[in-house]
Amino acid sequence: MRPGTFLFLVHPLTELHRRAMAVRAGRPDLFLRQRSDPGDIHRICTLSLESRGRRARGVVMSIPLLPPRLLEEQELALELMLQAVSMAGPHLDAVGLGSLLAIVAGRGTALQERIPQPVTTGAASTAWAAAQNTMTVARAMELSPGEPIAILGYSGAVGGGVAGYLSANTAHPLRVEAKGPHRRRAISQGATPFGDPAQVLEDCSLVVGASTTGGKVSPRLLRPGAVLLDVAMPPTLSGPPPRGVTVLSGEALSPPRGYRRRGWGWFYHLLAGYGLGHVFACLVEPMLMALEGNAEPFSQGRSVSLESVQQVGRIATTHGFRPVLARGHGTVDPRTLRRIQHR
Repeated sequence: MRPGTFLFLVHPLTELHRRAMAVRAGRPDLFLRQRSDPGDIHRICTLSLESRGRRARGVVMSIPLLPPRLLEEQELALELMLQAVSMAGPHLDAVGLGSLLAIVAGRGTALQERIPQPVTTGAASTAWAAAQNTMTVARAMELSPGEPIAILGYSGAVGGGVAGYLSANTAHPLRVEAKGPHRRRAISQGATPFGDPAQVLEDCSLVVGASTTGGKVSPRLLRPGAVLLDVAMPPTLSGPPPRGVTVLSGEALSPPRGYRRRGWGWFYHLLAGYGLGHVFACLVEPMLMALEGNAEPFSQGRSVSLESVQQVGRIATTHGFRPVLARGHGTVDPRTLRRIQHR
């Protein structure tokens, strides 16, 4: 049986990331230039997973656009993604989209219309990891069943997926940011919708940040002692968190023994903010599709079903991935969470 193959597409989040990727590509001209050009797509690393007698091998490639340009020039972003798929070769079993690439150009649907390989956005695995980590934090903080959990970015696939999973698996009331038709969906899930982030965050000690574009919430809206599990790219807060507020990576997973990141894979994990002991759930999603030979995307478009979130969670657990609380490159022991909050 041949190994499953996948492509994971990413982009630089900051100018520092862009220049670091230029170093990886061996392109000093990219380092010196003020911005990248469409022809600057390059391979970052290869990653692999061996589990239960199966093997998946994939390549991570960079689309050379920073977030503002990605949002402004979505047709260009789509063309670059198509070019990267072509560069990766014809024998791909899955294509995964990281960060804002999962948002632009139809949230994977526009790319899917142009290629035969299944395209997945990572929303299902991210929602599963974030929901599991949220429940871990709720237990560590000893929140009573009546204390609410706030979810920012509910209208997005990840935010909606987190809400659906928490609604089915916890007794905590959910407060979500939702307008228009999303209000009706929120009410059907048992959540309380609000149109303003300040209303969502009022009296909430535990917050999930899942906005599709991030950087929209003032740090002053978070109450002292709050914990923010952030999966937004760029981050949820528009500035540094206030003293006493703890921000954790919402979608961090600990990888199993069969996960391999040779050579530049270590560089990529550090550059992307995973740390050496973690991997983000969005990357795991196409890897699991390739490993399982799953031709049906776990997530694509503006929403993700509870069934998809549960399914990817079961498969990830089977192959040894575990949600973990992470802060920067380090792991946070839930037992020490209160001590960290009060430093």
